[in-house]
Amino acid sequence: MSMMQSWLKRLKDWAPRDHSGDKPKPEDHMKDMYSVGQINSKFVYFNPVITFFSAGGVWAFVIWAMVAQDEAASQTSDAQAWVTDVWNWLYMVSQNVWIVVLLYLLFKHYNLKLGKPDDKPEFS
Repeated sequence: MSMMQSWLKRLKDWAPRDHSGDKPKPEDHMKDMYSVGQINSKFVYFNPVITFFSAGGVWAFVIWAMVAQDEAASQTSDAQAWVTDVWNWLYMVSQNVWIVVLLYLLFKHYNLKLGKPDDKPEFS
């Protein structure tokens, strides 16, 4: 089986597993991961592969922005304009959704009343 077929098989194989019997439990997955430190540690617990690749990406971006300042300013400005043009609708929708959820929670669970405490509702 080629590497591409193996990856496609993994992507398609997303169904939940049966964890009865002697099969590994979902909690055991964390023990099998490559990590530094203990799972319940208050000080150090991280995956060094993810951590170092992420730090490398951030530092590569910072160094590029320092070395090629004019080019970086131009390209990041273009990227910001693209994000604003293409994804502005998602931002607007998400803001409206969280406001509606917040108002629902206030009315439902905290008995929010618009008006003075002794006012009676005009419409009920």
